[in-house]
Amino acid sequence: MSYGADFSTNHRAQEFFQGIVGKHLRRPEQRESFATYAFGILGDGERKSVEPIAARAFSDPEDVQRCHDRLLYFIRDSPWSDRDVRRAAARYVVDAMQEHEPVTVWIIDDTGFLKQGKNSVGVKRQYTGSAGKITNCQIGVSLCVSNRKEQVPIDFELYLPDDWTDDPQRRKAARIPEERAFKTKPELALDMIGRAKADGIPGDIVLADAGYGDSSSFRAALRGHGLDYAVAIKSPTRFWLLGMNDEVERVVSAEEFGLDHFEGRSFPGWNHHVSVVLCCYAFVVVERMRHFFPSARRQA
Repeated sequence: MSYGADFSTNHRAQEFFQGIVGKHLRRPEQRESFATYAFGILGDGERKSVEPIAARAFSDPEDVQRCHDRLLYFIRDSPWSDRDVRRAAARYVVDAMQEHEPVTVWIIDDTGFLKQGKNSVGVKRQYTGSAGKITNCQIGVSLCVSNRKEQVPIDFELYLPDDWTDDPQRRKAARIPEERAFKTKPELALDMIGRAKADGIPGDIVLADAGYGDSSSFRAALRGHGLDYAVAIKSPTRFWLLGMNDEVERVVSAEEFGLDHFEGRSFPGWNHHVSVVLCCYAFVVVERMRHFFPSARRQA
């Protein structure tokens, strides 16, 4: 078995994926599959989906097929909590970031997952900054946290256009939960902000582009959460100038971890894939800080 960069034998990787995160997976086979999938995402290879991960993990065709089937079930059908796994990863990386610099900024953004066809959950011809045009894609709304040196995504929500949420057949085929109604992108962002506040994630100011800043209800909700904000607005939006802020909005991408490589079509599968990617991102950020940040004692 080979994963390129040998994360499978890294003690901290084992502790993180099978312990810190793995304890939120009830069964041993879930923890094993989670680790295999994560090490595949962290390892070599251009594609980070089930088939190529299985092919890189084993050389024997029968072993590859068994691994493929096991990972496919884990991502698409296995019942585990994305919320619990993402919370554990967020606390892990935020605690490490706080040792160096306070986490003060939350960044709301969205990214496009370019798709062919019309059966992947949430897919539609819509604008995405990833392509700079209207194209066939899914849209994921992200929440990142940041200090002066690092930023990391801790949560994602898949935007479901109303021609998905209002279509019973499409909902059933994509296994969209019954309780999931249509929500705008700012509403999805506020859901994530509410979860982060409930989880005790530190942060003082929210940054977002005009897709969110133009919403007066979004801005009011941020104030209701006790958060300041620095958001872009479009030219017709009226505002009152109270002062200047030198915060610069920063863009984060988890593309190198295969964020947009999920090849399934279901809502649970998309969320499971994104959860593993977020955990991988958190782990790598913490490892980078361990290797490249001077200790507080050396700074003194």
